[in-house]
Amino acid sequence: MAKNLRGKRPCCICRTWFLPDVRQKGRQKACGIDCQKELHRRQCESWNKKNNSYFKNNYLGKKLEKATASKPVQNSSKALLQSKTKPVLPMEIITTEYGIKPAIIVRYLVTQIINQTRARPTGFT
Repeated sequence: MAKNLRGKRPCCICRTWFLPDVRQKGRQKACGIDCQKELHRRQCESWNKKNNSYFKNNYLGKKLEKATASKPVQNSSKALLQSKTKPVLPMEIITTEYGIKPAIIVRYLVTQIINQTRARPTGFT
């Protein structure tokens, strides 16, 4: 059996001392499965904070692809325009005048503006 050259080290989550696995060659930072899951959760959370625009762009692109792939049936266009937040927009008029793609983009932009203004503190600055 190979000897661990690194020796004991503290876990980055629970701060208890542990003997790392020799196969990890000094890369192991967490002691057990629970701490490894917590480390993974923290790393995913920090990545999501740094790259939050990735999901926004991906979401809009998929929605537009779905609109172009579907046939221009009235029921499918209404299903594509459904959203969690309902801004007061004349979506039927936008859809009939400009098409489904601009309607999806307008709804997305209005939703983003509403979310940004909700996040701001109110009052005098």
